Amino acid sequence: MCAALVGLATGRSFVGSVAVVTGSSMAPTFAQGTRVYTTPISSPIDRGDIVVIDDGSPDYAIKRIVGLPGETVYIWRGYVFINGQILLEPYVGKRNYTFPRQRLAVFALGEEQYFVLGDNRPNSADSRIYGPVDRSHVKKRVPLPDNTMRARFGPFTLPTYGKTLRTVSKLG
Repeated sequence: MCAALVGLATGRSFVGSVAVVTGSSMAPTFAQGTRVYTTPISSPIDRGDIVVIDDGSPDYAIKRIVGLPGETVYIWRGYVFINGQILLEPYVGKRNYTFPRQRLAVFALGEEQYFVLGDNRPNSADSRIYGPVDRSHVKKRVPLPDNTMRARFGPFTLPTYGKTLRTVSKLG
């Protein structure tokens, strides 16, 4: 019996586990009640990866990596910009815009920080509320569904914004 429990715990740590999506923040990619397979993170985290994070709530959250360490994320007029360049996100539904949640529009990420968002932007508690996520809080990766397109940069860049937007380096 003890060997079975040790084997199960070891398997979850090194192989992966199954999680159930309990909210609507990742719709339409993952609907509420969807079972997702999670794997340990054994390769670098990339933009567009779906990850399981410890966001400080009792249960872990599933979010998408949008900003990478050292980047500056801007949220302006319903769109996400990385270092001033628009990010085209095919997994976000049409007419589903990204707006700041706490009047913050610029997030400067540290060397070990990521900016995460849910795909269902109006119904997601994410980095717009709690700020950048430290690498230590990214727990597992969720393999992307088949035929999932990743975000790419478009030709539009931010106009000069002056000093009207506040920058957040870490929410404390």
